[in-house]
Amino acid sequence: MNTELVTSNRMPFNDIMTMARTFAESGMFTDAKQMGQAFVKIQAGQEIGIPPFAAMSGIHIIQGKPTIGAGLIASTVKGSGKYDYKVLQMDEKVCSIDFYQGKEKLGNSTFTIEDARKAQTKNLDKFPKNMLFARAISNGVKWYTPDVFAGPVYTPEEMDTIDVTHTVVDDKATDPSNPVDYENSLRECGSLDDLTKAWTIIPKYEKPKYLALKDQLKANFDADATPIYMPDADYKAFLKVLKKNGETELVKKREFFDFTAEQETEIANIIAGQTNAA
Repeated sequence: MNTELVTSNRMPFNDIMTMARTFAESGMFTDAKQMGQAFVKIQAGQEIGIPPFAAMSGIHIIQGKPTIGAGLIASTVKGSGKYDYKVLQMDEKVCSIDFYQGKEKLGNSTFTIEDARKAQTKNLDKFPKNMLFARAISNGVKWYTPDVFAGPVYTPEEMDTIDVTHTVVDDKATDPSNPVDYENSLRECGSLDDLTKAWTIIPKYEKPKYLALKDQLKANFDADATPIYMPDADYKAFLKVLKKNGETELVKKREFFDFTAEQETEIANIIAGQTNAA
């Protein structure tokens, strides 16, 4: 059996932007009607090894974290060629799943209705079996098959951390309590594109801690970076929003784009006009 995990090739930044615009304009995705929303979903997928269309369909950004449907998590484990799982019990009171690498059992992830009540989980009464499976499969992936994805994953049902029953069979299983080293992930970035991606996956509530470091690293990359300019159609749309939102919108766009000298002059005139009007 092939034990190498299937990984997604990293897309260039401009390709992600183009694809994000196409997806947003398609109108097929109700939670990604704007290019920026689609960009975040695709980029989140890139970080955890999920291709663009699957990311658009199966990833949702909740509280600054990429959440993945339980079905997508389960199919990724099954399709990895390295890991597998077996559902031992799944009803409205408990879901118990064993995880395997080849024929070797790695451990068990069990989530009960009592665990769900302690966590005050939403949709508990409407979809208990679905909710219990989602929590059991996502916890098991964190504990026993973390390299299936290239980063931490969450299900929509799992935005609050609680303790649940898990039996460790192999002491090599990942400790879910280890915090993510966001500072190190930023410092290891080798390009502005890498920095942008690393910044995107940091939860919103954590970003203030690393903002100064991110700005410092960005300034270092900007000195040698090839300018990334906004497509003409997007620039015209940006100007319309800029006239309404002012510098707030400009700060957002500078995270991803450079502007020509002519564009900088045009932007400055708009900002100055707003200041004078005030």
